[in-house]
Amino acid sequence: MWGSCFSCHKSGGEPSQVDREISAIIKVKIYKYKEIRQATDDFDPLNKIGEGGFGSVYKGRLKDGNIAAIKVLSAESRQGVKEFLTEINVISEIQHENLVKLYGCCVERDHRILVYNYLENSSLDMTLLAGGYIKSGIQFDWRTRSRICVGVAKGLAFLHEEVRPHIIHRDIKASNILLDRDFSPKIADFGLAKLMPPNMTHVSTRVAGTIGYLAPEYAVRGQVTRKADVYSFGVLLMEIVSARSNKNTRLPQGYQYLLERAWDLYERNELVDLVDTGLNGVFDGEEACRYLKIGLLCTQDNPKLRPSMSTVVKLLTGEKKDIESRNITRPGLISDFMDLKVKGPVEKKPEEVNRRSNYYTNLSSDNASSSTGTRDNSNAYSSGASSSTAVSTLSSTI
Repeated sequence: MWGSCFSCHKSGGEPSQVDREISAIIKVKIYKYKEIRQATDDFDPLNKIGEGGFGSVYKGRLKDGNIAAIKVLSAESRQGVKEFLTEINVISEIQHENLVKLYGCCVERDHRILVYNYLENSSLDMTLLAGGYIKSGIQFDWRTRSRICVGVAKGLAFLHEEVRPHIIHRDIKASNILLDRDFSPKIADFGLAKLMPPNMTHVSTRVAGTIGYLAPEYAVRGQVTRKADVYSFGVLLMEIVSARSNKNTRLPQGYQYLLERAWDLYERNELVDLVDTGLNGVFDGEEACRYLKIGLLCTQDNPKLRPSMSTVVKLLTGEKKDIESRNITRPGLISDFMDLKVKGPVEKKPEEVNRRSNYYTNLSSDNASSSTGTRDNSNAYSSGASSSTAVSTLSSTI
């Protein structure tokens, strides 16, 4: 059943706003709740591959034989319904090799479910940033990392420049970069995405995203532009090269914040020291340092100095070779803004943390989150000793 033949609202009642909006999206396949139950073996806990603030994610086999990642929205989540609609509206209209593919959804009775293609190698935060080969069994050699960086950049360039109206993702981070069997990256989780109307320089909105990846000017003014995504990508780029999260409070002072450490090494012309030691020296040093410089270029404090994502792609691939001649200024740091109110970490039992993945799950609503720990990451349900910290107040009037 497809959106144009929509008939899944509560029986005997008027269609809800959610029902009406989805019925207008012709390209979305509508699954019956019975099909979803069968696909997941009645939501067997053994099939659960992720859990977050807005529900759970299950691995399931659809009637056509396709393996799917099935994101089940919690009925209690008001903000989640809003994000549910946003995600469908955004991702149903676009296709790109570096974006996740939406199979369809289910809105039968009170159920709100998204059905995506299943990606075999989880997310970057569950693999590379969770200990790489030692914990995930996946070897991220330099060639693989390079392909991932370029792929994510191409996906963002497509959203920013080729799609009309342009799309700002607003939550680019390691847990939202998923990997298929060939380690091709797919940008996921469009629940916070914003459309950029023609001739608009920015969109004023309530601040949302993830601390550590959140552009400082956006956190302060609540005015989001594509350059906020560029900033987030710059942080992610440096995480991929270094295999460490943007913040790790277990490290000594001066080493805890990835951007600060990168800037310090850049000024001393020692950026190569930031490259992941797990590569055992088997990498292209010149290319790795170029990638780190591009990361610094993307995270400059002044958003106007950050390059467009199409320029980033050309810099990464070597099509543009002027990175050495570019004047890179100091990165903007969200830690500089002490008026952001942060509440304490949410405790999870170690065994519960280790078995859960953030696969396809939106862990950040219109609030932001951050995390700490050894190779810590922004995923509250990743393996390792990380913990999640949520920003409870991020007003656009800061």
